[in-house]
Amino acid sequence: MIEVETARQRWTKERPHYEAFGELVAQRLRDSLKPVGVWFQVDARAKTIDSLVKKLLTKHQHTFETLPDKVGARVTIRYRADVGKVVEKIRKLFDSREPEDKAKKLGTDSVGYLSVHLDNVRLHQNDEAAKDFPPDTFWVELQVRTLAQHLWSEMSHDTVYKNEEMITQLDPDIKRRVSLMAGQVEVADREFDRLNMDLAATSTARLLQVLERHYYTLASQLPNRELSVEVLDSLMPVVPKGDIGAFTSSLNDFLAAKHGVLEKVYEKARELGENDTPAFLFQPEVLLIYNLLDSARDKMRKVWNENYPDRELERIANAFGVSFD
Repeated sequence: MIEVETARQRWTKERPHYEAFGELVAQRLRDSLKPVGVWFQVDARAKTIDSLVKKLLTKHQHTFETLPDKVGARVTIRYRADVGKVVEKIRKLFDSREPEDKAKKLGTDSVGYLSVHLDNVRLHQNDEAAKDFPPDTFWVELQVRTLAQHLWSEMSHDTVYKNEEMITQLDPDIKRRVSLMAGQVEVADREFDRLNMDLAATSTARLLQVLERHYYTLASQLPNRELSVEVLDSLMPVVPKGDIGAFTSSLNDFLAAKHGVLEKVYEKARELGENDTPAFLFQPEVLLIYNLLDSARDKMRKVWNENYPDRELERIANAFGVSFD
């Protein structure tokens, strides 16, 4: 029998240290996933006292010491196609057990809760922080999921719909409805992936995808996509005619070469705060503007002024160290 009161007292005392560990893991994830070049969101937290007690009451096979998820972390991304890249990066960053892909567990004829789980995620033994957070004591249960998978998990409260024991007790019609709903979420998830690839057929969308890959290595703020498309469409007369593939390749090279400069620009922006930072700095198209300020400043400024205030362009230019004087 689990001694609940003892567990409660221990967790009250130890939880702040585990909370600090969760913050360390979250910050390392944020820093290390930026080079992947995709939008992501990281959440990590230690269990509340009530949550830990309830977990021990339901997981009879565990003791306070063996409970696997005293600290939980989650990385949420947009597209299924990016899951593998994110998981690969995490596995290099930390020690962990083999990833468990819930989709593979379901097989080919079932639908339900989807996510990639990495259990026992812990610091490497030679990590400097391991002295404060020993790997044999401090670990995280980490999930990587898409926005669609996150929706399913949140709507099911992470319990009933993905809990096999609960599902078996349901009325057959309810079980079918649960399966149908899970299937709809998975279809939507897959379709978002396909749409993202198919949209690249247009020059504007292809250019935006290239810009986003670089933008998310510098900033995590979600941009206004409607504004991105509008601005890119307006700037197309400045983009060299002909092979958009050749231009995006050249743009990739330019942004890669300027990455160090760009990191300093965004670091300064974070220090200044939003009142002193151009709004466009947190739009991926600002990277194209930076490129065109370097290669076709006068033409770009003329086209810009036909659609947007010149003062906004000047603020962007100043942020990148470009003067109009």
